[in-house]
Amino acid sequence: MVEERFQKEFRTNKCRDLMLPRVRVLLDLPLEVKEQISKNIIQEAFKIFKKPGVGFSGGTDSVVTLHLAKDMLKEDTPVVFANTRHQFPETYDYIKEILEEFGVKNFKEFKAEEDRVMEFMEKFGKGTPEFTETCCEYHKIEPMRRAVSDTEMDALITGIRGVEHEERAQETIFSPRNPPQHPRHMRVHPLIFWTQQDVLDYVKKHNIKCNPLYAKGYTSLGCTHCTSINDDPNAHERAGRGVARETIMAKLRALGYS
Repeated sequence: MVEERFQKEFRTNKCRDLMLPRVRVLLDLPLEVKEQISKNIIQEAFKIFKKPGVGFSGGTDSVVTLHLAKDMLKEDTPVVFANTRHQFPETYDYIKEILEEFGVKNFKEFKAEEDRVMEFMEKFGKGTPEFTETCCEYHKIEPMRRAVSDTEMDALITGIRGVEHEERAQETIFSPRNPPQHPRHMRVHPLIFWTQQDVLDYVKKHNIKCNPLYAKGYTSLGCTHCTSINDDPNAHERAGRGVARETIMAKLRALGYS
């Protein structure tokens, strides 16, 4: 049986309680209203920032974000992906398919200079907090920092949602990032008030193909060595991401993790 802290109802309610009141009040709106609010947020980002970009990782939240933004993308709008070298093969194939289908013109992939996963596993042990922090910073966070700095983005639009993690629950729609941990830019969160069901209903409504890993039992996607199938219907959607990651998320987010 899943621990209480990873149970779906318990954790979702905990996240809801942590959300800022002005964000939490949007949670129970109908999907069609949320869609328009989210589009307005993205439009505002394109209006007030000189070079906004969109993060795309091959998950359902990120494909919804990209779909909401796709008609606003200019030819030079960067759509960026932090390639850890260890995402699932299905994820890499899916990203290519969606980029082509959505007509993305300026896709940029960033990865670490070398693959150090085995080195970090041997040093810290697979799945430990030390391994997770070191490996994520090197393979995912630092490449995303470079994605922002190399493309000269002043805003990065991402698909995080407040009810999926306690640390994300405390986020705002427009959230500044500043040196020294980050290149100076704004994180924009147009889905911060969406539920998991909203995302599922949206892809069904708009007939958007999802990453095939979800049909295999995964409910949250990451690297192959840190992600497992979540086959417990009472478990929270991030139950397959490992205890260490969930425990140190505050530290990861301070480093630049979404």
